Amino acid sequence: METKSWVVNVKEMNQFKTRYNYLILVARFIFTIFFGALSIIMIYVLIKDSKSNNYLSEFFFGIVFNIIMIYLTYHFAILIIKQSYNFKIEENSIFKISILSGRKELLKTNQIKGFSISEYPIKIWNFKSIILYLANGKKIELPQFLYFNFNKIENELIENSITKLGHEKHKWKSFDSRYYEYE
Repeated sequence: METKSWVVNVKEMNQFKTRYNYLILVARFIFTIFFGALSIIMIYVLIKDSKSNNYLSEFFFGIVFNIIMIYLTYHFAILIIKQSYNFKIEENSIFKISILSGRKELLKTNQIKGFSISEYPIKIWNFKSIILYLANGKKIELPQFLYFNFNKIENELIENSITKLGHEKHKWKSFDSRYYEYE
């Protein structure tokens, strides 16, 4: 009789923690620094050459190239901020833990509307993603390439009474955003 009680207590204490892929974070930092440095160099070259030469086409190309570099720097910086989280799933709660600051945010299961599985195909691979829909309208996306134990996340969410809303296709809204089916 006590053995059953002990087994139930161990199950109640069971926790699941995602295993974040730090290589992606390091690569994003490197790309951010690279594109930022390239932007600064391009600004310097544009200012220097604008005083000495009258090549309008080269100047225009330099400005367009620099705008692209600034956008890529911004894009990678936003990805570092938005997608640098580990998750600890416990009974009736999920902790969103920032990898950069260590700050924990508690999400109770009643604050989560549900989750869906999404897949976005590219030519060499189909990447899956789990999208958590929060009751306040926000969404948290967990891309497959960011978590080494991605295949276990779906089962852990279901075991913790998070409703699976279904499967949704990845529909692009613009270059770096998408439509969500279960908003």
